[in-house]
Parts: sequence; structure tokens; C-alpha cells
Amino acid sequence: MLSMLTAIKEWLPAIAGFLAFFGVLFVVIGFALPARRDPLEVRLQDYGRGAPITLEEIEMQAPFTERFLRPFTSQFARAFARFTPAAALEGVQRQLVLAGAQRMTVSDFVGLRGLLTIVFIGLGVAVSLASGQTAFPFILIVVAFGSIAYLVPGLLLRQATNRRRAEITSVMPDAIDLLTISVEAGLGFDQALLRVVRKSRNALTTEFGRVLYEMQFGVTRRDALHSMQERVGLEDLSSVVAAIIQAEQLGASLANVLRVQSVEMRVRRRQHAERLIHLAPVKMLFPIAFLIFPPVFIVVLGPAIPGIVRTFLPGITL
Repeated sequence: MLSMLTAIKEWLPAIAGFLAFFGVLFVVIGFALPARRDPLEVRLQDYGRGAPITLEEIEMQAPFTERFLRPFTSQFARAFARFTPAAALEGVQRQLVLAGAQRMTVSDFVGLRGLLTIVFIGLGVAVSLASGQTAFPFILIVVAFGSIAYLVPGLLLRQATNRRRAEITSVMPDAIDLLTISVEAGLGFDQALLRVVRKSRNALTTEFGRVLYEMQFGVTRRDALHSMQERVGLEDLSSVVAAIIQAEQLGASLANVLRVQSVEMRVRRRQHAERLIHLAPVKMLFPIAFLIFPPVFIVVLGPAIPGIVRTFLPGITL
């Protein structure tokens, strides 16, 4: 017990420095983020004082992240891009597209990852020096901090991709149903797609709106749908896009094709839900084994432990 308390006292300066660093970081980020304002109030103020006249006023109206953080991270991005293979940069670009991160470029992501890695390596060095570690623990702590900072942005990006795919999968049957009803009512495919976009706001309707936007600039419907298919990367959406393109090429009824795709999509979603239900007992096995059984054993066998010890180890008293 004394050794444990001594170890905790030795780690107190490192823990305090760690918490202080993140406290200051969160305060800086909180002040840097722009406050949410009422759009009507902003418009009235802009109307009252007029549009900005000089280029400096226009630049100062941009948020802090656009004026300082983005140029700062771009410098790190240029340095890290020299040592990053082209295949890795293409993979990052693909992940950003699948995650729907339209405002973040590859340079922003690489620069942010490099900046976080450098900051956490410095934090690991500070923690190691404050705790007085030897050479091997020093290197281990620094490598651990740097690895965590390097891997966390990729994990967050993957989580955003999975969340976006789950959202598109959940709203796709309803969107296809509305698209089918609109086509059966006599609307063209473009007008029906526009009706779906205006009806709701989610990741799928955002992609539909981008398809319409590309078609307005002269992109063919087939190319626009293929681009949407590549940006989303879902098998269900790919089958719908392939069916629409095939119906357009063969002159088949688009409403019948969409109705069949909607029914198949709902069947696949129900099968996916049933598969998750069957996996639930397997996923519950580990929490039951590691979180429920040990307390049960302690409660059941705890009172019998002193008697067992006195029987087999008479020299020990409890």
C-alpha cells in the first residue's frame, strides 16, 4: 500500500501537467470557435451597416479556424506530404470522400495529424521528464503518445464514414419509396429527385442534390449517378444506380424498377437486423464473463474463503 501511494505521488506532477495542458487547449479551442448567432440577427446587422468594403474587413469576417488554423496546418501538410507516399495520400482522399468531409482537404487532414503528433510527442517528453523515467520507459511513453495522436484522426474519420453509411442505409428505403411514388405520379426522374431533396435533409438527399447540381452543369445522368455511387460506396445504393441506368438504356419502366429495388432493399434491411439479433448473444458473452461473473463469484465464494484458508493453510489467520 505504501509503495502504491509513493508511486501515485510520483505521478501527480505528470498527471497535473497533463490535465493543465488539455484544460488550456480546450479553453483556447472554446474561444477560437465562433459563437452561434441567430441568422435573422446577422442579416439585419449586415443590412444596417452595409456590406464590407475593404478586403481586410472581408478577411476578418472569416472564422478563426479559416484565418489561422488552416494556414498553420497547411505548412505542416507540405512538410509531411513530402514523406508520405502517393498511395497513402490517395487513401486519405478516398476516406474523406466516403466520410462526406467536403470542407476538409487532404492537406488539412495530413497537417492536422502531423500537428497533433508533434504536440503529443512533446507532451510525452514532458510527462517522461516530469516523472523521472529511465531510457526505455521514456522512449515507450513518447512512442505511445505519438502513436495515439497519429491513429486517432484516422479512427475518427472511419467512425464518421460508418455513421454516414448507417444514416444513408436507414433512410434509403423511404427515399426510394418517395422517388417511386413521384415517378408513378407522372414526374420525370429529375423532378422526382428534386422532390425527394426538398422533402427531407440527410446525407442521402445531400448526395441527390449534388447529382442534380452536376446535371445542371452538363454532366450526364449516368456519370452523375456513378460519381454518387463512388462517393458513398454502399452496395445497396450501387444496385439502385445500376438498375436506374439499365432501365434508362433499355427503355424499361423506371417506376417498376424503383418499386422492385425498394422491396429488395427493405428485405435486405430486415435480414441485416435479424443478423444483428443473432449476433447479440455472442457480443453479450464478453461483458457477462468479465463484468458479471466475477462479482457473482465474489459474493457466493467470499464468505467461504476464510474457512478454506484455515483448512488448507492453518498457519495463516484471516
